[in-house]
Amino acid sequence: MHANWLSHQITRPVEIGGIGVHSGEHCVVTVKPGIPGGGCWMERAGERWPVTIDSVVDVERCTVLGNARQRVATVEHLLAALASFNLYDCEIEVQGGEIPILDGSALPFVEALRPNLVAGGPVCPYVLEQPVWVGNESSQVLALPSDTSRLHYSLYYPHPQLGYQEVTFAPQQQSFADELAPARTFALEQEVEWLRAKGLARGGSLDNALVVRSEGFSSPLRLPMEPVRHKCLDLLGDLYLLGRPLQAQVLAVKAGHRWHTDLVRKMQQEVVGHVG
Repeated sequence: MHANWLSHQITRPVEIGGIGVHSGEHCVVTVKPGIPGGGCWMERAGERWPVTIDSVVDVERCTVLGNARQRVATVEHLLAALASFNLYDCEIEVQGGEIPILDGSALPFVEALRPNLVAGGPVCPYVLEQPVWVGNESSQVLALPSDTSRLHYSLYYPHPQLGYQEVTFAPQQQSFADELAPARTFALEQEVEWLRAKGLARGGSLDNALVVRSEGFSSPLRLPMEPVRHKCLDLLGDLYLLGRPLQAQVLAVKAGHRWHTDLVRKMQQEVVGHVG
């Protein structure tokens, strides 16, 4: 096991409130200390479920966790922040149907959590032993065995402001807070009305999303190739559903929450790894 797979523990409850990007309602999430070795759990309105792939109930435009009675949408940005700290034992209490979108990135979660964390012991990664692939002819995710952890995301839109973009992020060597966390969720201008017609993005605004217009972006980019960095952030958040860090090379091409979560499900179902 690599020495720098180190966990963190949260020392006190951290409460974060804001608008839900899809519901438009005010939501509050509180991250609390959990039982060491007990994993991550989510609670809403008296219902409680593990933050694992088995609790995924929807993946349209965001990752939704829940059970037959309650659900919480847009969990991926918070989960990416938790993954960046290897914080896998905690309780997440939610008031409302979504995790707040805040500024559309994971940075506010990182900044709220960081002062309330202490270093824990080593955490054992999930070590992939054979290739795993999911996808179709236009979108794929491939995971390959490796002695390091590395995420590579490739994005292509036939759009003058996007085109082809790619980014590589190595969780053990690079700073999530610097490389990925500030990257905001984005939407093409022509997608916005379509999303609202489907009852989505009711809380979306220029304060919490990057709108891609033919003549430019709705606000200055925070990072070079910010859109693909946000997609890589989403991937890291969805991989959190493994319940531990993943030691593998992951290559995603024009993927999304469906393929991210299918990859996690396939890795667990086929038992093609071991706990390092």
